[in-house]
Amino acid sequence: CPKGNNWQDEKRSVAMILTNGNTRWCSGAMVNNTAQDTTPYILTAEHCLDGNENTWVFIFNYESPTCNGIDGNLTQSISGSITRSNFSYSDASLLRLTTTPPLSYLVYYAGWDNTGIPSSSSTCIHHPTGDVKKISIDNDVPINGLNYNPDHWRVQNWEDGTTEGGSSGSGLFDQNH
Repeated sequence: CPKGNNWQDEKRSVAMILTNGNTRWCSGAMVNNTAQDTTPYILTAEHCLDGNENTWVFIFNYESPTCNGIDGNLTQSISGSITRSNFSYSDASLLRLTTTPPLSYLVYYAGWDNTGIPSSSSTCIHHPTGDVKKISIDNDVPINGLNYNPDHWRVQNWEDGTTEGGSSGSGLFDQNH
């Protein structure tokens, strides 16, 4: 779809997270580490944790095959994860999947930036309310922190798209992807 044309790599890092009982709960993004060895780390929101991350299911490439939003394929899944770090102050959690996604999933390992310099624009690729993958775009500089928390960025208003329950934990990509 036109809005996502420039985000074909990054969208492959996004997973929908299902909790115990198959509740479509949150989103997450696969991230690489400094060794760039594709250890299966996924970043999500700390408030998504329920203590049962070892039973969670991560669905990759759940997106509509057309731009009109029909349902997508749910078969590319990985079960189980281990919480490696969580930070309630910045609402972030780093999990390690118990199994590396097969090469056939074409999972992309996103990068990350800890410079503290705000992006000139932001893009969020996520699963709002557990729906097929969506994209939201903000053409403004994000503000520093939610409730004045300086550890993360906050989008004030999406020019294109929205975020909803289920979007929690999705990556916020800058203008450099």
